[in-house]
Amino acid sequence: MKPLEIKAVVVAAAAALLLGAVGGWVVQGWRMGGQVQQLRAAQANQREEQATALAAASEAARTEEQRRTAEQRGIANAAAKERDQALADARTAGAVAEQLRVRAAKLAAAARAASNTAAASGGASAGDPLDVLANVLSRADQRAGILVEYADAARIAGQACERAYDSLTEARKPGKGS
Repeated sequence: MKPLEIKAVVVAAAAALLLGAVGGWVVQGWRMGGQVQQLRAAQANQREEQATALAAASEAARTEEQRRTAEQRGIANAAAKERDQALADARTAGAVAEQLRVRAAKLAAAARAASNTAAASGGASAGDPLDVLANVLSRADQRAGILVEYADAARIAGQACERAYDSLTEARKPGKGS
């Protein structure tokens, strides 16, 4: 073979080798491009699923918060109504107690007048047992009324607190929502 023919064969072989390498490179690029597209599509699907899950979790949290807020508002309203009723009952009881005190004072005055035939002085004596008894009973009744009001307020507040706590922890009990 002639040197020119050898060169032509070498150049042809090199060109074929170069064309084969370039062709392989292009085919590999297409293949890699396809894989990249698949990975991008999978990543986009995963992001979409995560966004959907996040939106669902956010909506569930919002719904739970609205439920809790509504329940707390209902408990507070019920406690306010109960407190108002207890105050009305206390006022009614106070009025009845005042009527009883006035009646006891009238009865004590009548008893004094019946037992005292002498001329009545301007006021009752401080040592009269009926007056002392009426005064002690009146003051004890007033104190009892104050204690009842305090006890009612404490009971109502305690029960409202218990109901509020139960409403907040209800979703966490086994067999419930979470």
